[in-house]
Amino acid sequence: MNSPSSVEPPGLAFGWPDDKLRTQTDVFRLPGGESVMVRVISPQDADGLQAYMRNLSGLTRRNRFLGAVSELTPKELERLTHMGGPGELALIVFGRVGAETAMIAEAIQAIAPQSQRCEIALSVTDAWQRKGLGTLLLSHMECRARLLGARYLVGDVLRTNDAMKGLARKAGFAIRGPFKDARLIEIVKDLSSPPTGLPCREQFSAPQLIAA
Repeated sequence: MNSPSSVEPPGLAFGWPDDKLRTQTDVFRLPGGESVMVRVISPQDADGLQAYMRNLSGLTRRNRFLGAVSELTPKELERLTHMGGPGELALIVFGRVGAETAMIAEAIQAIAPQSQRCEIALSVTDAWQRKGLGTLLLSHMECRARLLGARYLVGDVLRTNDAMKGLARKAGFAIRGPFKDARLIEIVKDLSSPPTGLPCREQFSAPQLIAA
């Protein structure tokens, strides 16, 4: 692993200012034809995020938070809706549910100061799983991590979460273990190799419909 001193300041990699990544709204089309909108969370989304978390199945919440929870604590809700520090970002995804637009997924990523590791976590509401949304979010977060100058994309995953492990392998992550906590494994992707698919610059140039 390279020295942390070689990391570019967050937001300067590729010539993109950090506020560019915080204000962009992107629209994507999933493989099944569904359109979804991805945007950065704001403090005004607190009630919607809490409702989203409560509506997840117990298994999906357990996989997201690596343990049994029923809802976000006030402290965690405050943290997720105010991720405005350098290298921090929380994303929410909206899609059509019946005649309404609803929150269907969320993801967070954070690069600690003087670190090359971008830590990630995500969840997708049960009805929207296995539609390509998890793959889209991993790709989206990878692009943002590259634009922020990260070298590694990493996440903690429950050892029993076979769906996430399979998704990570498909996206080019390595599975590492044993972890200090025997319940967990770590997914890791080295971002030093050139990205595949749509270039990150093009992906964030303007809201657009693309294949996930």
